[in-house]
Amino acid sequence: MSPRERFMRALLLEEPDKVPMFELEVQIAEKIVGKRLITGDEYRRLLREGKAEKLLRHNVEVQVEVCLKLGYDAVRIHAVPDLPEAIRLVRKMAPQLAIIGSADGTLSVPGSYADFAKLIHRMRKERSQLKRELEESIRRNIESAKAQLDAGADAIIGCSDYCTNSGPFLNPRDFEELIAFYLKKLVDAVHKKGGLYIKHTDGNLWPIIDILVSTGIDALHSIDPTAGMDIGEIKEKYGDVLCLCGNIDIGVIHRGSPKEVYEETRACIRKAAYGGGYILCTSNVVERRHPVENVLAMFKARDTYGVYPISRL
Repeated sequence: MSPRERFMRALLLEEPDKVPMFELEVQIAEKIVGKRLITGDEYRRLLREGKAEKLLRHNVEVQVEVCLKLGYDAVRIHAVPDLPEAIRLVRKMAPQLAIIGSADGTLSVPGSYADFAKLIHRMRKERSQLKRELEESIRRNIESAKAQLDAGADAIIGCSDYCTNSGPFLNPRDFEELIAFYLKKLVDAVHKKGGLYIKHTDGNLWPIIDILVSTGIDALHSIDPTAGMDIGEIKEKYGDVLCLCGNIDIGVIHRGSPKEVYEETRACIRKAAYGGGYILCTSNVVERRHPVENVLAMFKARDTYGVYPISRL
């Protein structure tokens, strides 16, 4: 079974040959393939110098090489100036991989107290204007998602965060009106175009998870155990309608031993992989500080315990 087929079967809640793997980001590229992703000031400088094509090709090559070297089944493309063009390049370079594009446009946890205060003011005093802006944001993201799917993306991921570890930043009523309503429009558009939609959000989702599931998302990423998200409980309640992506504690990957990461991965597989509809990944991203041997321990555990048929814990 090809990596792409393995990944797509899991997204469709089916059992592939083994549990697929991907990451939202792999920030240790230099440790894996000896090349680093160009970001930040250097990224902006190359754009100013008219070197967008060179930048795009370099960052695509790095991301694809990392995925192939480690053995991921899908690549989520980011840090490129033109997503559709990058996706077309990936499809030529690595047709065996599933390709994940990006589009969201919904409200996210404000980055500061001042931003939060401003949002609260707008929700109370400028709600109609705020909703018009959200409608336009979703329209732009729908067009972006369509272009990415036309270019060869298999799925789209949205990365707006809705929760902190203590819970959602909006109450359920406001979440439904100001986020879920618009998210559903995007999900419906992706489905109409033949794609699948993965929703990433950090934090404790329990107060809003029913509303989130009702938008029709195909998969939930990254189900953070440090925020009280028990992947076994989510599997029990939503595994028949939702592919689960996660939830290896990045704290264990950062500070733990390879054996501890191995055991953490085994436990996740036992809780969530039975019956299909599970994709193994961290509870956020593979960070620069994560030891390579700990990342490799996830693959080792997957290859040992993640081969189907997998029994329920």
